[in-house]
Amino acid sequence: MYIEDDELRDIYKSVTPERVQKLEGALMYLEKQPHDTDKLEEFLREAHTLKGDSRMLGVTDVETLVHQMEDCMVGVKQGERVITSDLCDRLYHGLDAIRKLIDEAVTGKTSGINTFLVLAQLMGAEQNGNSQEQDNTLQQMPTVPEALVTEDINLFEDLFESVVKQQESLVGGGLENKAVPVTHKKEITSPLKSQKSEVINPQPTIHNQRETDSFDSIRVDSEKLDNLIRQTGELNITKGRISRRLNDIEEIFQLYEDWTRDNLVNRSKFQQLEQELDQPSLTPFHKFWKRAEQRLEKLGDLVSHLKFDATEDNNKLESITNELESGLQNLRLLPLSTLFNPFNRMVRDLGKQQGKEINLVIEGGETRADKRILEEMKDPLLHIFRNAIDHGIETPTEREKLGKPRTATIRLRGYQSGNNIGIEVLDDGRGLDIESIKRTAARRSLCTPEELAKMTKDQLQSLIFTSGFSTRMEVTELSGRGMGLEVVRINVERLKGSIQVESTPGMGCEFRLLVSANLVIPSVLLVEIDHIPYAIPLEFLDTVMLVSRQEIFAIEGSQTINFEGQPVSVFWLADLLELPLNAPASAAAINSTGKTIPCVILKVGTERLGLFVDQLIDRQEVFLKPQSKLLKRVRNISGATILPDGQVCMVLNAQDLCKSVQKGGKITTVIEDELVTTKSKLLLVEDSIIIRTQMKRLLEGAGYEVTIAVDGLEGYNKLRTGHFDAVVSDVEMPNLNGLELTAKIRQHPEYSELPILLVTTLAKETDKRRGAEAGANAYLTKGDFDQKVLIQTLKQLI
Repeated sequence: MYIEDDELRDIYKSVTPERVQKLEGALMYLEKQPHDTDKLEEFLREAHTLKGDSRMLGVTDVETLVHQMEDCMVGVKQGERVITSDLCDRLYHGLDAIRKLIDEAVTGKTSGINTFLVLAQLMGAEQNGNSQEQDNTLQQMPTVPEALVTEDINLFEDLFESVVKQQESLVGGGLENKAVPVTHKKEITSPLKSQKSEVINPQPTIHNQRETDSFDSIRVDSEKLDNLIRQTGELNITKGRISRRLNDIEEIFQLYEDWTRDNLVNRSKFQQLEQELDQPSLTPFHKFWKRAEQRLEKLGDLVSHLKFDATEDNNKLESITNELESGLQNLRLLPLSTLFNPFNRMVRDLGKQQGKEINLVIEGGETRADKRILEEMKDPLLHIFRNAIDHGIETPTEREKLGKPRTATIRLRGYQSGNNIGIEVLDDGRGLDIESIKRTAARRSLCTPEELAKMTKDQLQSLIFTSGFSTRMEVTELSGRGMGLEVVRINVERLKGSIQVESTPGMGCEFRLLVSANLVIPSVLLVEIDHIPYAIPLEFLDTVMLVSRQEIFAIEGSQTINFEGQPVSVFWLADLLELPLNAPASAAAINSTGKTIPCVILKVGTERLGLFVDQLIDRQEVFLKPQSKLLKRVRNISGATILPDGQVCMVLNAQDLCKSVQKGGKITTVIEDELVTTKSKLLLVEDSIIIRTQMKRLLEGAGYEVTIAVDGLEGYNKLRTGHFDAVVSDVEMPNLNGLELTAKIRQHPEYSELPILLVTTLAKETDKRRGAEAGANAYLTKGDFDQKVLIQTLKQLI
């Protein structure tokens, strides 16, 4: 099968050898460490993606063999078989065959591979003796003489030397972000090319690298370009230090000017003293004074020239650095259409195979993004599409019964929002089945029933990204292994991005991927804790605000503030980082200052988190330095940077901070004096159960304790038997309406100052006047109801 499309063929040629190499490396590791589940998961992910790539381009033989290899390793994962030397041999031979088939797909040269026999071998047909024909074929295969093997190795060494020299010339001539042709010194021929049909030898053999791998081009790894940009960052740090040296020169020049002025002031006094005394003994002092003036004048000239030259050099360095930085970043930018367009064919073929009619609509392909984003987002989008087509989109018959168009629509949308690149995939299919997700999570022991009962809708939907999760009971070529959406989560987290899922049953599902537009030089907010700076990436920053101690209240033992009408949990950043309590990061110090507290509101996905810090410093672009290889993972830290003043600054991981809170961080800092430990009690009188439920949630979310009544009479009776700080009531209700309830409450002197708010659909001026005459403190209409106004009104009245 030869890939006809030039662009797709080049992509397949450049990507698949790396995937096969990763599969082979993982298999070699598993042969030695068969119980490493992480490496097994990596093998399955790579195989799953390679199978999807091959399916999309119609390379069916590769797809078939990779699918069988997946089956073998899934059996290992499920405990149905173990990794043995024989199993590894069969998988190695399968990889050799896949290499040749890939070469056939990209070059058009016949590989000579009998896919049926290789598939039978992967299924263990040799051991069971089910294929006598294969055994006869294998016996007839000639062995490769040792001399030929030695000759091949020598030819490969010559080829390697040629490539090394070509790379050395690239280093001397400059590095470009494109393929560079390599001229071979001699043509390499295969002693096995004369064979018309080739079957992989079942005995372990040395893989002949030169037959399948070619050095037609050299691809520059984007990591090398990242390193160049990091070096530009180091140059910027050096530039900042030079700027500080300019300040030092300025201080020296200021000292020279002060010295010169002092010398002029005292010169006349010295001359007057010299005339009055006129003694020969003053001659040495006179000569010393003259030499000092001459040296001071020379020093002034030197410092003045040094200041001028340093300023000029610094300005030139800044200009060159900025141009270099901008140029390197632009080299990495590609339109999203480069990533989006190949999915047209895949969606068409998969839809046709599944008997479904699907129209893919692409929007925002002109948006430019970093090359690494395009590379890392390819696999997540591939699996999202496969999941949507297999699970979400209905058949044309089903869609007609549901009143939907026969042809389903999937929208792939790209856009830039501030410092982030957003990619959305929307379909109009079934949507996510929450109950099915719960059953699957319980059946696969991913969560206990008690944990599932406590989860929100967003948390339940996020379970689809868990390793091993699949609602399919049977394994198909498209799904059922539970590997697809895990790839989405892993790749997005690798880019330090976020992913959101929104689903409406029967209407469709939306996946929203958000990653930083600048992966190497992120913008951060610098904050200070105990005189030490920390950096928070701006892509996770919602807002920054100053919070007074009176605005902090407690909900279920957690410190909380009200933000945009919603309760947001707040924590001291020092607590989450487990730092020692030093002033002002302690309750006593904060209470003694009497000032507001800087609060940073983070937004990760749909969740918000408030962080109290000592001080807000500045917004800067920094050059992120990865963690040392000695530190595989440091919780809450994504890397480090060096500030212009030379300080090392830790860059925080916003996703880890949210996870630390969810797992229950140890909170030691509390503002005891001002923490609201008792909630204000409200009486909510409303006859509509829907409005009553929404209002109760809103008021409880704002920190109030709410008691409900279904009509005015019940509300009056509850008011007489309890204590409340305010009453929120509807107007039109049975038994006793809101106006009558208000008037009846005002008949009692003890309730003369009790705040009463009427919330109703009656919006005429006469209705508002009647409310005021009855004794209501505020009158809000539901037609233009704003929950912020309600909360603010309650704060003013209570």
